Amino acid sequence: MNRETIRKYIHAERPAAGVVPGYYTQAIRYSYVLMAVYFCCYMICAFFLKYPGNCIVALPWLLIFSLLVLLPEHILRPWNIICFSVLILGWVITFILCYGWDCGAQHFIIPLMVIVMFSVHAAPLHKLLFAAMLYGLRLFLFFYCLHFEPYFPLQSLGLGVFQMINTAFIFINVVVVCLVFSTNIQASETKLLLINQELKKQANTDTLTGLSNRRHMLETMEKQIAARPSEIFSVAMGDIDLFKEVNDTYGHNCGDAVLQQLSSLFQKRLEGKGAVCRWGGEEFFFFLPGMNLDEASVFIHDLNFAVGGLRIFYKNMGNYSAPV
Repeated sequence: MNRETIRKYIHAERPAAGVVPGYYTQAIRYSYVLMAVYFCCYMICAFFLKYPGNCIVALPWLLIFSLLVLLPEHILRPWNIICFSVLILGWVITFILCYGWDCGAQHFIIPLMVIVMFSVHAAPLHKLLFAAMLYGLRLFLFFYCLHFEPYFPLQSLGLGVFQMINTAFIFINVVVVCLVFSTNIQASETKLLLINQELKKQANTDTLTGLSNRRHMLETMEKQIAARPSEIFSVAMGDIDLFKEVNDTYGHNCGDAVLQQLSSLFQKRLEGKGAVCRWGGEEFFFFLPGMNLDEASVFIHDLNFAVGGLRIFYKNMGNYSAPV
């Protein structure tokens, strides 16, 4: 993953003004589906409870929610939260006016509030105002029911059945909405973590050779010294002899191949013994913790001998040895 890929991903994940993210539309669409199923169950129960007239109350809502489920997604996106809010609040008010407070329809406010709180475009103040409005509406309906009888009073069996249906679908709706949002958040956090790791790696790595860059090497040395202040260490620096002639004769692509193959050799030789970075150009810096000057000299001598035995082939350049 290069920087350009990361840049495109970041811009693609950021929603533009007025655009509703896909997962948000998905949560609302699932809610529409649940509400359509809810009204089907409601009408079935009303019929078996011998309240056939009550089916007429739910029939328009069933048709509206079913139509919204079938509409293409792009039609719902700009106004989905407003449409969903109006419909849910409309049903809550209608249900309580018709059947009273004890059926529990007022709790449909809860999944609505969850959806609104996860809106990516609404300002925090607007969310708080919406929550206050829901609270005020709930209080109003409660006190209204204290002073006025419902239009269609239900028997205890009907109250119990509708209470059970309302509670079940409210609970399911909250679970589904939270599951959609939490899954998306987890996926986004994982992607961001991978991007941050990649950016950190790129910030610490020389892009050509894959070795640490100078800044990362200095950080590595500082951490090592801070962690083990009494431990001895050695450093060494070297460059490639006649490297300019390689670039001038065979081209810079050939020079890059030389740097890459030498870097691979250095990494293998230093594995578990120290660290190496590309200091700049054809210069390399070696950090050798736990080695005194004599031990470091022997190691660098052996490394130089291994470099002398390395043969590099690049197109028409033939056999090239890169003395360091």
